[in-house]
Amino acid sequence: MRDVVIGASWFLTQGYCEYKLYLEKVLGVTVPKTQEMLVGSAIHKRKEVDFLKKAEAGTWDDFLKSEELTISKEVSLKKRIGDALVLGIVDEIAIDKDSIFIIDDKPRAKPFNSVKRQITAYCYIFKESFPSSKKLYAVLRDRDSNEIAWKVEYGKELEEDFLLAFHRIRKVLLKEEEAIPTSNSNKCRACQLNQVCERSLVK
Repeated sequence: MRDVVIGASWFLTQGYCEYKLYLEKVLGVTVPKTQEMLVGSAIHKRKEVDFLKKAEAGTWDDFLKSEELTISKEVSLKKRIGDALVLGIVDEIAIDKDSIFIIDDKPRAKPFNSVKRQITAYCYIFKESFPSSKKLYAVLRDRDSNEIAWKVEYGKELEEDFLLAFHRIRKVLLKEEEAIPTSNSNKCRACQLNQVCERSLVK
């Protein structure tokens, strides 16, 4: 049996509409690229290039032991949970003497539960992969203004919420439970799949 692969960004999709996640990841329906998505990718790439111009090479061990503010961007993470592999790319990880900050950048950043779960997924993978005595924080930052929209210390409550969502997604992907569509017609109206989704509320 093949591993179940779950991307951290899938928690965002699930929170928006679980049936959309099912269409994309189980039925293989392609999501068309929007202008906003293309612009967002270009901005991320430009920020990464600018960062790399000034960045200094170092090891993970050096990074984790750093006592001065040190930043790494576009960090790939993965962690196995049973038969599932959870993976993702974190926009930024910052570390100082006492704390580690897992930072996700979003345009017009709002701390919706789905966004929090995506960041919590990164936190879970990081914590399980790199145990540390430093405090771990989940951070949502506005991509354009750099203002912090949400910041909280990662702990038991966030971890339990993540694991509940993880097990739910796993069951949907394995078709052990039926995906639940959104009841919000505004979400359907904005969805890129509303023309092909048989559960859409705006057809």
